[in-house]
Amino acid sequence: MVEPATVEEFVDGLDGPQKEIVEKIRAIVKRTLPQAVETMKWRQPVYVYDGKNIITIMVFEDHINYGLFMGARMKSERLEGTGKGLRHVKVYETKDVDEKEFARLAGDAAELA
Repeated sequence: MVEPATVEEFVDGLDGPQKEIVEKIRAIVKRTLPQAVETMKWRQPVYVYDGKNIITIMVFEDHINYGLFMGARMKSERLEGTGKGLRHVKVYETKDVDEKEFARLAGDAAELA
């Protein structure tokens, strides 16, 4: 299997609900943080702001994680995880993507960067 070189190639390799969810999250992040750099790291899309990794989209078989590298310093009832810094919101269906909350979290992530 060839590793995707770009986020577009990564998304093109998805289908169904996974693709819809990732596209919706990408649109929110791009709209909220147009100056963030979208790149591939660790085989997943990562958004870099002011030289720091701030957001990632992790695709699993049954869900997508909207990951925030500084999530441990953020407030949201939807954030899960116990890592030193990373927290995530699990998304099982497109309707689980709360545009207002995801945009707020992206903005908060940029402020913490």
